[in-house]
Amino acid sequence: MLIEDVTSALVVFAHCDDAEWMFGGTVARLVAGGAAVSYVVCTDGSSGGIDMSVTDAELAATRAAEQRAAAAVLGVGEVVFLGYHDDQLEVTAGLKRDLVRQIRRFQPDLLLTMTPFRPMDAPVDWSHGDHMAAGEAALRAAYPEALMPRIYPELLAEGLEPHAVAEAWVPAIGDADLYVDVSAVVETKMDAVWCHWSQNGEANGDRGWMFDRHIAPPLREAGLRIGSRYAERFRRIPIRP
Repeated sequence: MLIEDVTSALVVFAHCDDAEWMFGGTVARLVAGGAAVSYVVCTDGSSGGIDMSVTDAELAATRAAEQRAAAAVLGVGEVVFLGYHDDQLEVTAGLKRDLVRQIRRFQPDLLLTMTPFRPMDAPVDWSHGDHMAAGEAALRAAYPEALMPRIYPELLAEGLEPHAVAEAWVPAIGDADLYVDVSAVVETKMDAVWCHWSQNGEANGDRGWMFDRHIAPPLREAGLRIGSRYAERFRRIPIRP
C-alpha cells in the first residue's frame, strides 16, 4: 500500500504529542490526499510534567487541549482519548477491546501505531514502555481481534461489525521499508508539534531551535535515502491480503 492508496487511517499512540513527532508529516500528507484520519490517544498524559503544583487532572486537561489543537493543524477529524494512566499502560484485554472498538468504528485501511518493541538503533524515547504497549495492543487489536466476531462479542451489540485493516505502519530506522516524503509539509508538522506547549519547555520558546535540534535531523537522514529533503520512515506490516 502506497500513501496515495489510503482512504482512511487510524493513528493509535500512547501520549499526547507522540503522533506529531512520529507521524506528523505522514498524517499531513494523508489528509492532503483526501484520506480521513482519526486519532486514538491511549493515556491521559498526566505524568508528562515536572511542576508538582499542577494536579494530574489539570495537566491531563492541558495536554488534551494541546492534542486537539495539533490535530486541527494537521486536519485530523476526531480525537479519541482512552484515559489510561500515563506511565502505567499495559497490554490488557480492556485496552485491546477499547482499540478493537475504535478500529471497528473508523474502519481504517491503514493503522499507524508505535513500534511494539525496543529498537536498539533508535533513540531511547522510542522505547518508552507506554509506546511499546500501545503499539503491541494496537497490532493485536488489528489482527486478529478486530476481524473475529467471537472476540469481544459485546461489540456486536454496539453495532460494531468486524473489520480488516489492510496494513499497519510503525516507525523504523534500520529495518524501514517505506519512506514518505514530507518535504512539502514539514512546516505543518512543526506547527503541530509546537502546539504541545507544555512539553516543549526545553526549547525555551525558540521554535527554530526545536526544529533544528530535534525535528529536522531524523527527517533529513531519512530523506537522504530517497533523494528528498525530509522524510518519515516506517516498517510495513501487511494484514489484509
